[in-house]
Amino acid sequence: MSDGLAARLFVDSRGHLRGPWRLGIFLVLVVLLTIALREIVLRIWGVPDNGASIAVSVAIMLPAALGASGTVMARLERLPLLALGLQWNRLGARSFLLGSLLGFALIGSVTLLLVLLGWLRWIPAAGDTADYASAGLWLGVLLAGAAWTEELLFRGYPLQVLAQIAGFPFAIAVTSVLFGLAHLGNPGAAPLAMVNITLAGVLLGVAYWRTYSLWYVTGVHFGWNWSMSLADLSVSGQPLGMPSVDAVVEGPVLWTGGAFGPEGGILLTVVSVVAIGWIWRTRRLTRSLEIQATGPLPERRPSAF
Repeated sequence: MSDGLAARLFVDSRGHLRGPWRLGIFLVLVVLLTIALREIVLRIWGVPDNGASIAVSVAIMLPAALGASGTVMARLERLPLLALGLQWNRLGARSFLLGSLLGFALIGSVTLLLVLLGWLRWIPAAGDTADYASAGLWLGVLLAGAAWTEELLFRGYPLQVLAQIAGFPFAIAVTSVLFGLAHLGNPGAAPLAMVNITLAGVLLGVAYWRTYSLWYVTGVHFGWNWSMSLADLSVSGQPLGMPSVDAVVEGPVLWTGGAFGPEGGILLTVVSVVAIGWIWRTRRLTRSLEIQATGPLPERRPSAF
């Protein structure tokens, strides 16, 4: 193999590092930062109990994902984080809020159907309204951090580089399957639950494709998860628990999702498919002009070999 051919395996004709190598660098950075931050956080926090495990995970993984994303965007792409879909202004806040409302609406519709069908009810539990509000706010902060972390790792740099290489359909398919597999170890992860998590990945990927806003996508993810936790329903198999109320889920597990939560049932499958179709076609969603002006990665087509 000639030196010129070997060089072209790493860089394209314009001297840019090829996509697979950039993705590899991103993943290595995530791993290294995770290892380093884990040592720091555990020294400060100690070994967490079950109640603090989400907080510790967010404290480790969010800075790792954000640090790796900022590094590759600045060093490899010569672009700001804005190009990744993160607007640090009121437009970004608005996108996050609108995405959160959509996430709430999607899971809210499933919750309402469960109630109307007589498969979901709530009974009083220990605690009062103040306890519920305090726990809900704390879970909101944690779930917002967790959603942002996962979006940086899936719909952030990886999806956008894959879209640059082979187009959005390929990028959304690959990242959605990986998103589903990442939840394979969750409690009660049955085949239908994995299908639904993968569909959720498709929904979030299409939402990014329509908006170029990672804040919007993070909002959808956050609203989706927070609405389940506020209803005292398991989030992807994780029973987070809320004071003052206990959710009682009855009826066929195939439809309700059982202990895994709504994401394990057919009702969520139907809602996800409808939502994907709406996001794909609606005129209410448009790509951010501010983000487009940066020349985001999906619009920077790589040169031929």
